[in-house]
Amino acid sequence: MLKRLLILLIIVPIAIIVIWLAVNNRQLIQVFIPPDVGGEPLFSFQVPLFIAFFATLLVGILIGSFTTWLKQGKHRKAARVRKAEATKWHFEADKEKERANELAQKVASADSSPAARGLPSPSKAA
Repeated sequence: MLKRLLILLIIVPIAIIVIWLAVNNRQLIQVFIPPDVGGEPLFSFQVPLFIAFFATLLVGILIGSFTTWLKQGKHRKAARVRKAEATKWHFEADKEKERANELAQKVASADSSPAARGLPSPSKAA
């Protein structure tokens, strides 16, 4: 239900705006690569305005995403180091738990065996 509401309130209006932009901006424009600064362009072609607009928008999103990804590299590295450290400490804790359990079993078995009790009680000594 929430997904359907999200689609109706956000995605449908965006789709309507995108379709409206595409329909109203069909005229052809000349694209020069590199931009015409006075010399002869290396490459030129004609494309509808809405395609140039959306391609520019897509390139901007990709460049922004890539720069954000690069800037967050130090945080990802720190997270990897912390994760490795946490894994190491969990492994150490598990080893110590096993060791404690083994010691507890040795103590429990030593308490139940008569030979391990030590000296006899004073009442039995004659």
